[in-house]
Amino acid sequence: MPSDQEINFHRSFLNLKLALEIWNEDYTHQNTRGGPPGRPKRREVDPVYDYHVHQGPHYPAKPPGDTPDKRYSAFLARSDGSLEPLTIITKRGLSGQNFHIAATQWELMNSTLCGASRFKPVVNAMMQVTGHYANVRDTQLIRPAGIGLAKPEECIENGVPLFLWLNEIRNGTSVSDAPPPEGWETFKEFHGGINVVVLPNGEVVSAEGKLFQRNNGTTYSVISPIDFWAPGSRVVAAGIRSLTNRAGAAAVRALRAMRTPSKDLAVLSARRLSGTLPGVAVSSRGVLPVEHVGRRTFIMGDDLAEFRTLMAGAQPQAGFYDVVIHGDITSFHILLRAGNQKVWQEVSVREVAGIIGPRLAPGDKIRLLACDVGTTGGPAQQLANELNRTVWASSTKVPAVPKTTGSRDVFVPRQGGKFYEFVPERGAAKLSGSGGKVTGNEVQGTIDRAR
Repeated sequence: MPSDQEINFHRSFLNLKLALEIWNEDYTHQNTRGGPPGRPKRREVDPVYDYHVHQGPHYPAKPPGDTPDKRYSAFLARSDGSLEPLTIITKRGLSGQNFHIAATQWELMNSTLCGASRFKPVVNAMMQVTGHYANVRDTQLIRPAGIGLAKPEECIENGVPLFLWLNEIRNGTSVSDAPPPEGWETFKEFHGGINVVVLPNGEVVSAEGKLFQRNNGTTYSVISPIDFWAPGSRVVAAGIRSLTNRAGAAAVRALRAMRTPSKDLAVLSARRLSGTLPGVAVSSRGVLPVEHVGRRTFIMGDDLAEFRTLMAGAQPQAGFYDVVIHGDITSFHILLRAGNQKVWQEVSVREVAGIIGPRLAPGDKIRLLACDVGTTGGPAQQLANELNRTVWASSTKVPAVPKTTGSRDVFVPRQGGKFYEFVPERGAAKLSGSGGKVTGNEVQGTIDRAR
């Protein structure tokens, strides 16, 4: 690893505009004794100016920006959290500046300073590269799946880790066209691209997505780098403001390694957020979409909104806690949609118990509004054993059409089925009476695992 002095030389560039200003002062006052008037005093009070006087070329050498200087488009991270576009140039020195010597592995692969075509440098006031900026496709930024935050900036605000999933060729296949790693998902709505600012190791510190506009059928981004920060946008500004710090040898060394977006990391991230974000429950296998409404919990997938509406008029019954979930005679499930395809993800009894257990009051019984789970030794019995609570469940489907009994709509199973009581550590006990046990109101909507 190079020393701090070498790191500083190879990671610090010159602001072309300021370097030219200083060179022109030299040219104008080339015959003035003592050089340009006021320069010594300005160097004392302005460290950025002093740095450019010390590092930049002086007349009669070639003006800044001419050969052998290399020009790069960049952004200045200002102390207020905004980005300012500028052009930076390399320093000449005795041996010339070579950013590769002080670059991280990520920068070697992705920075325009290393010959890549994507990420432009972000510099602090002393022109040291402390990060990078780019607009990436919606498939190239990923987040832990199922956390319920749709916008990249919301993820940043809540401390959700975001990872770049860039276009790398592996075994002849473009990674960006492959699905994200298990436990992660892309930002599918932002076809106009997502602006990201990253640390030198590629860690995302700010992100903002935009939808797209159409022009004769062609989509294009509607966000510019200058719009990346706006007054009051503290979420984005906070990440950019962090890039005003210096990046010495120790900092660069610490940034060389970064965790990969593994399934375990997604689960850990979601578990940390599950106490603060609504609609999130975490199991050992990943994130489950959950919604708690009064004395009722929905454990549903992509049809959650549909069943929330269907259940809106059905009131819970005193002494019972309702659980709305898909099921069959062997297990619980949630519905996930991938395009036109339906995918059923199994949910374990232990996962259901972990979600509703903390919400149960002393003496509560559980009413499972799920189809077919009320069989001997089935999911209802297993849940009763797991929670040491009495569980009521149907042995057949819960119907879509309400059945009016007296003056109310009630949950009455189809095909002559009944609700059965499942007591911990023993099998189902069918209640007396030909009509079975009715526990609460009917709901218009089939709570059923579709085959």
